Amino acid sequence: MLDNRDLMNALETLETSDPALTDTEMQHLTRAVLTRTACGNPAARRTGHAVKSRRSSRRLPAWGQVLTAGAACAVLLVGLNGINPALAEGLPLLGDVFAYFNDLPKGYLQGNDLGEYAQPTQIEAEVRQAPAPEARDETAPKVQAAAGNILTENPCTLTLSQVYCDELYLRVGLVLTAEDDTLAGFDAVTIDPPLLYEDTTEAEANTLYGGVTLNGESVGGDLVPCFRKQDDHTFFCEMQYNLQNYTGDTRDMQASLTFSHLVGITEGSEDKIPLEGTYNLNFTVSEDASLTRVGQIDGGEQNGVRLVSVKVTPGETQMEYAVFGPLPGDATPALRAFAVQGENLTKLQPAAGSERWDEVQSCTVHTDYFDAVPEGVTELRVQMLDKNAEEEVLLAEWTVTLP
Repeated sequence: MLDNRDLMNALETLETSDPALTDTEMQHLTRAVLTRTACGNPAARRTGHAVKSRRSSRRLPAWGQVLTAGAACAVLLVGLNGINPALAEGLPLLGDVFAYFNDLPKGYLQGNDLGEYAQPTQIEAEVRQAPAPEARDETAPKVQAAAGNILTENPCTLTLSQVYCDELYLRVGLVLTAEDDTLAGFDAVTIDPPLLYEDTTEAEANTLYGGVTLNGESVGGDLVPCFRKQDDHTFFCEMQYNLQNYTGDTRDMQASLTFSHLVGITEGSEDKIPLEGTYNLNFTVSEDASLTRVGQIDGGEQNGVRLVSVKVTPGETQMEYAVFGPLPGDATPALRAFAVQGENLTKLQPAAGSERWDEVQSCTVHTDYFDAVPEGVTELRVQMLDKNAEEEVLLAEWTVTLP
């Protein structure tokens, strides 16, 4: 079972150009994540009031522990740093959200051409009164939810500004605005969802953490919602949804997205100021695979590893590789990819990954995601390293030709 510290250590081992964290820095980062999300003190969640669990012996399901810990790290990693006021000044009110996030120094799944292929929209969310929290103490009186009441004077407006969907990911660009000074004192707006319990379904938790439903099927987001400040009245957010495990039709998907338990936060403060309302967005989107480029791989199997497939879209790059049996020296595989531009190699930053066991071929299949390949690039160099070796150990190398 993956606990919070395991996840933090996994993040620390991700390949990056920055120096590795020291043990002290790692401990400080872990404490900061748990403090920011109150994972280290569950009774202090929400607005600081104590919340009693129904039974101390009950635990969150394994999927829920990973979800909440992952969301905690996402809040910290895409938090308040990196705001670009100069870029924000040049963007219209409902501008190119994707372009803004693509320009951040530590953006997630960056693609220079994403904004060009995204579909502009102007869909305004329906705002309802937030439901009252359910009383979880079995000895306490039940609290009646107030769901379903339309808010007529909510000062904030949530607008779906852009949508992009290829065969790998659904991406949405969101704009939160307020004509008055409701948002003026915040540096960012994120979520502070209630505690998850043993009987909380994955679908319910998915909604609380900004997940989308596509034709009724829940699809979790790679990032927890975090709206970044453009000015006192405008905040931008990009949400990214991996479609790898989505099983429904990808044409004319009926998408539904809910944001609730929004809070305003300020740099240097632990205060979370609740914003009223639950925001519901409904829209139709279709997958567009016309821009997907499938790579031709040269290199075959090396040291028990084979690069299986490479797919390149304007938004991201997907690579799958298979590991047959133990690697030399019990190596731990890590993929590294470069875009070849003449004599120059441009490193594609890794973003996410997963693995599964293939019963037919008796091998472990890894799926890794990287930033998008720059437009016009027709060659990639892909390398397999032992990420735990003190000195760089190259296990395999492939050349990928793109159409």
